Amino acid sequence: MRGAMVLKKLFGSSERELLDLLRRHLALSREALSMFTKLLGSPDSLGPEELVKYRSTVIRLEKEGDRIYDTAVMQVLKGALPLPLVADLGVLLDDFDDILDLIYFVNMELTRGIRVGIHRARVVPEVYSLCARMAERALKAIDSLEAILVSVTKNLAKASEEMARVDVIEDEVDEIKNEALEVIYERSKDLDVLTFTHLVEMVRSLDTVVDKIQDSSQELVRIFTAVYS
Repeated sequence: MRGAMVLKKLFGSSERELLDLLRRHLALSREALSMFTKLLGSPDSLGPEELVKYRSTVIRLEKEGDRIYDTAVMQVLKGALPLPLVADLGVLLDDFDDILDLIYFVNMELTRGIRVGIHRARVVPEVYSLCARMAERALKAIDSLEAILVSVTKNLAKASEEMARVDVIEDEVDEIKNEALEVIYERSKDLDVLTFTHLVEMVRSLDTVVDKIQDSSQELVRIFTAVYS
């Protein structure tokens, strides 16, 4: 019991700062994914110059996320926490960073495809529509992850409920991913290598975004349950 109290005291002294950093990082992921969802639904909406500005914004968000990640890592390392907890928090921070990195990747892949006209090819609009469904659910998963960040120090039961919602969303996204891949492979004769690769990368990356959100939600609940129970 005494060890648990010491751990809670050590962790509690910096938890608010860490959770605030994670919320700021997650807000960047939400912004970048919202941009992606909007452009995916209307790929002809931006001209060449606007695409350049769009990419610059995505790059800025990713770099800002890297700065927040570095700050969070330094905070964890300076926290005099037990090594197992440091390791768990390190995994958590890496997963948050992976979420934004993957969203950065799909944004850049989308703009590359638009720039060479891939979005006008046969089959692509159908797969983009499925990708949009995946991205919309990913945004809902981000909302639940944000709710976990807010509630995990106050109400572990609520945090666990939000974690369960993320699990449901992950299952839904997995089904959409499989549907999209079936379309891509069944219609592969209508696709050149570049278009085929582009679509598969988009689908798999969006699926991994939600996987990482799920991992992050589970890690948050597990870490704070260990510290506060």
